Amino acid sequence: MDIAREKLPQSRIMLSTESYNEITRVLKDLERSTRADFALFFEANGVAVTHAGNPEQFDLSGFSSLNAANYAATREMASMLGEQNAFKFLFLEGEHSNIYICNVNHEFLLSITFSKSVALGMVRIYANKAVKQLQAILEDARQNEEQISEKVLDDEFSALLNDAFDSSFNL
Repeated sequence: MDIAREKLPQSRIMLSTESYNEITRVLKDLERSTRADFALFFEANGVAVTHAGNPEQFDLSGFSSLNAANYAATREMASMLGEQNAFKFLFLEGEHSNIYICNVNHEFLLSITFSKSVALGMVRIYANKAVKQLQAILEDARQNEEQISEKVLDDEFSALLNDAFDSSFNL
């Protein structure tokens, strides 16, 4: 696949325990609100981050990888159609279950598995709300990470500068 560079993540986010717990809370709220069987938050490369619901029915790692591959294929189809930012949502309809995949940002995806008895419109409404909440959590995590990185660099630079001065003056 020929993926344009601007579609690739600019940097990976290291989630704090607080961010992870907030994401898990959003998934649990989504699962409860939509009566979903399962909600999965994962990296665009297919690595599962967290989930809500019962994952015992399938291999979590395999399921997140297949979701990511499905989304990547659809992203390429969107590109072929001239869509600038890929499709935001995917809907897969089965005999007994449905899957709704959401692009949270280009680094993370959300997959919701739910019964045919659950209204798609309700899932869409709550999924949109969850995506906005997840985007806010990820943006906060990115800002916190940048602040920590800047502080570490400032502290590191100060220590190196002090060492350089000390060695310059033979202290």
